[in-house]
Amino acid sequence: LGLTGSYSQMLLENTPFLRGLSAPFGLGYVPGQWMEGISVSKGVATVKNGYEAITGTINLDYEKPQKGDMFSLNLYENSDLKSEITAKFNHQFNEKLSTGLYIFGTINSHRTDHLGHDSFIDVPLQKQLNLVNRWTYEKPNGLCSQTLVNYTHEERLGGQIDFEKTLRGNDSIYGFGGNTDRIHFFTKNGFALSKKSSFGSQITGTYFQQDAFYGLTNYNAREADLYGNFLINCGVFGTDDVDYGISFRYSNSRESLRSIPYLGAAPQHPLLEIDEFVPGIFGQYTFRWGDAFTATGGLRYDYNTHFHEHIVTPRVHFRWKLGSKLILRGVAGAGARTTNIIAENIGLLASSRDILLQEPLRMERARNIGINLTKTWTIWNDREMSFTLDYYRTDFTNQVVVDLDQDANKAVIYNLNGKSYSNVAQADFNINIFEGFDLSLAGKINDVMCTYNGQLLHKPYTSKYKGLIVMTYHTKYDKWRFDLTTQFNGPQRLPLNNGSLNGEAPAYIYMLGQVTRKFKRFEVYVGCENITNHTQDCPVIGADAPFTQAFDASVVYAPLMGRLFYGGLRFNIR
Repeated sequence: LGLTGSYSQMLLENTPFLRGLSAPFGLGYVPGQWMEGISVSKGVATVKNGYEAITGTINLDYEKPQKGDMFSLNLYENSDLKSEITAKFNHQFNEKLSTGLYIFGTINSHRTDHLGHDSFIDVPLQKQLNLVNRWTYEKPNGLCSQTLVNYTHEERLGGQIDFEKTLRGNDSIYGFGGNTDRIHFFTKNGFALSKKSSFGSQITGTYFQQDAFYGLTNYNAREADLYGNFLINCGVFGTDDVDYGISFRYSNSRESLRSIPYLGAAPQHPLLEIDEFVPGIFGQYTFRWGDAFTATGGLRYDYNTHFHEHIVTPRVHFRWKLGSKLILRGVAGAGARTTNIIAENIGLLASSRDILLQEPLRMERARNIGINLTKTWTIWNDREMSFTLDYYRTDFTNQVVVDLDQDANKAVIYNLNGKSYSNVAQADFNINIFEGFDLSLAGKINDVMCTYNGQLLHKPYTSKYKGLIVMTYHTKYDKWRFDLTTQFNGPQRLPLNNGSLNGEAPAYIYMLGQVTRKFKRFEVYVGCENITNHTQDCPVIGADAPFTQAFDASVVYAPLMGRLFYGGLRFNIR
């Protein structure tokens, strides 16, 4: 909704997944071949999942071992010699118990400087190992249990072409990199209490550790997080529902920074530690009037021991069927979140900016309201066409502001003093033109403003408008599949920097496409990313003097990689 991804809650099968120090890595820790589905909801979400969702929820569903193939394999290679392998093993012991083991590995050790003039690697070298083991137990009309354990290890290295990890801390050649280890688990258990009520529990835990460096700057981060959610669902008054329960979260995150942004700068040693225990209680009521109208009202109360804040979170959702194929949806509510300020702005470490915290930071709090109208038509040969209009507004009552406009060599961080809001309007059009061929069109306008040092400005690195065209075609029995996606990215405001970028990044078009051929037991695919070969003109400001105040590699607003070709093979044993 015009804001960074940290304002959306990332869930794995309705349990907290990528949050805190893990949030900046996003879907980079989620192999696509593991996913069974992904659902996105805009605006504030149900109170059952906490108070953190401000602009939306992304819920990932991994493959269930009792439903997946016995074995599947995906091999991938691209023109920059990045290799990936994904393997899944599923086994069902009996009608109740099953398990799955999922393995993902990637390596990219090819040093490329496509632009050819700044001697910096375009994309960091990367090694990642990602493992998941999950167990499912389902007894008809009895206990249902799911447990998953995930381990991820990743190494990254970037900077100038000739940089090696052994040169860490050397002031004659610039490099950055680091190692990350993450362990995550969840266990979900539930059973029926009666014909109309059930009990469920969710317990998740994460341990995260990162050791990174950017030139002469060193960054170390560690986080331990434990979350529990216990809820009861009851059917009341025919088709209505009541959900209520309690939750807790204990989270300890520690960010240690030894910052030397350029030679001659006085070292900074900020140590940011957040130790919070958050008990909570919640309830929501769902009212149904046949198929025509559904409304859910929820309220939760939490207390955050770190900030000593009482957090009251009201949320309302409704769905109104105005006609046979006309649906109106609405959402309104509040949200809050804790900021890990270095992790969420870690790209700033690849610059000569001093990071200055002006004051103790408070929790971010915001209100969100949105409305959605969808109309569907039946056209020729019983095909469908739909049109959707969205409008969402987010208002912050407090926000952690990262001010890059006071000085090109400073990032000044403080609590919001003034207005900060986001208005987003979007239109979507989808049509099945003929059998096998689907067309989707979307356009979005972003009006995102924030007060910086007393001045209301457009939020940097946010496109004022976006557009999307998606075309897919598949032949009978899915033997051939063709996909083409075109993205239109509007101009973006750039913050004050040492380059000659005139304060605004130009609009650009990004295209990607793929062709897939399916055979009896396997399928092959080839594709191309950044078909238009559009790249940012000057991704590294001051590349010839990386240890001076002229250096800034954090001003990224467009693709750094040129046209990229790839291919792969998928193989399944059912």
